[in-house]
Amino acid sequence: MEKRHLIRLHNAVFYAYHGNHREERRLGGKFHVDVEMETDFTEAADTDNLAKTVNYADIYDMINGIVTEEKFNLIETIAKKIADAILADWPMVRRVSVRVRKPGAPIKGVIDHVEVQVDESR
Repeated sequence: MEKRHLIRLHNAVFYAYHGNHREERRLGGKFHVDVEMETDFTEAADTDNLAKTVNYADIYDMINGIVTEEKFNLIETIAKKIADAILADWPMVRRVSVRVRKPGAPIKGVIDHVEVQVDESR
């Protein structure tokens, strides 16, 4: 039987300066990020050893760097960069799903948020 272990970070919120409009990039706004990673953390669980699993604090720090230290026009770019970085830097992650939400997106109408999702695997 195949093992399917998931590690999730839900609703990490960052203040950053992304958007296609000049005012969005000047004033900034909140961006919400969810990440789900599929891995096998059996050995980590059996030995209670953090070194044998994905350290979610390290994942958070990487996401924070991408979201707050760079500027992008598209939330699609943010989601893809996060997914690519996880697969590049954490070889034990087999599959990753990243969702990025932008509350109050500049749309002529009432909307809670806009969300994109990127699913990548090895």
